[in-house]
Amino acid sequence: MEVKTGYRLTNIGLIPTDWDTMRLGELLDYEQPTKYITKDIDSESGVPVLTSNKSFLLGYSSDTSGIFDKHPIILFDDFTTDRKYVDFPFKIRSSATKILKPNRKSLNLKYIFNAFNTVKFRADDHKRYWISEFQFLKIPIPSESEQNKIVDILDTWELAIQKKESLCNQLLKRRKGLEIGLFRGEVRFAEFQENTEKTNTYLGAIPSDWELKYISEIVKRVRKPFTPEPETHYREIGIRSHCKGIFHKEEVSGASLGNKSVFWIEPDCFIVNIVFAWEHAIAKTTEAEISMIASHRFPMYKPKKEILDLDYLLYFFKTARGKHLLGLASPGGAGRNKTLGQGEFAKLKIPVPSLAEQKRIVEVLSEADKEIELLKQQVAVLKEQKKGLMQKLLTGRIRTI
Repeated sequence: MEVKTGYRLTNIGLIPTDWDTMRLGELLDYEQPTKYITKDIDSESGVPVLTSNKSFLLGYSSDTSGIFDKHPIILFDDFTTDRKYVDFPFKIRSSATKILKPNRKSLNLKYIFNAFNTVKFRADDHKRYWISEFQFLKIPIPSESEQNKIVDILDTWELAIQKKESLCNQLLKRRKGLEIGLFRGEVRFAEFQENTEKTNTYLGAIPSDWELKYISEIVKRVRKPFTPEPETHYREIGIRSHCKGIFHKEEVSGASLGNKSVFWIEPDCFIVNIVFAWEHAIAKTTEAEISMIASHRFPMYKPKKEILDLDYLLYFFKTARGKHLLGLASPGGAGRNKTLGQGEFAKLKIPVPSLAEQKRIVEVLSEADKEIELLKQQVAVLKEQKKGLMQKLLTGRIRTI
């Protein structure tokens, strides 16, 4: 391997000749907390309470005893994936949480935290690294001034990411409020608002010019059953929970379907997984699903023309109120016992404004979704760019001096 001038080959890869490599055990002291909070956690204010799972911030405590305020790095049981840099006073919820802090001067703790990304774990490992193993892993160590500069650069990128994420969260909150207002008729478009009168319904007050209609009045069940040919291959669809949409399964032979009742997918239909309707397993079919099939667990409904817009129906059932109604139509216990009843679903009532107003509601929510999705993509790009920059900075491929 050719080593370019100014670099040397080490057991953790190429690094600048003026950098060292050191074991993490030489740089950090390990502490297992003996005091941790188990109750009295207030979600509004107080001292942050950290937990050992990926959610990290569990809540807040008003109790000021047992606070860690020495700005340590926190490592959870599996420090290869779950680790957080903390620079504020906090309390511990889990006894499994491990704490690491520097044991010498001339070390930037945040540099060390970032440098974990350069640690080479064994590729064939799927187990946790325990603290005894962790202490022998090595990272590259530049001078303190270069550590500080590297951290400053990465912090700049992290700040940009945080600002984008904060804006995205604000848009999500605004979109949620807009959704509630639009489907309750509290937010109206001037061209559709005939008056300000309301009609009381079991779903609450709605504009007097809206109607509350049974599902059976506004959609038609679509069923195209067929008998699979044993030698022919077919592709089934599935529906993810939490409004995550349709996915396409691998092709299977007709013979492997056995006596399973299957149906051809028709585009532009509201479709639901009756087993997990209560968990928001709903979607709409598109041209992409033509020639695909589904079992009896995935009934399809075609909106009646001049009455209902398909996207309006889908957006309504994506709301918390829509999810509640799907739950009401899914009697039984938890999990697979909560199956959507076709009769119960047909008897559900939803607010139905004019077709033109439905389309405007869809247009507004769709634009809000596009704006949010664009921000999410920008956040993803920034994170990927930061990741690439981090690898170059932390291995000295890009120098800051």
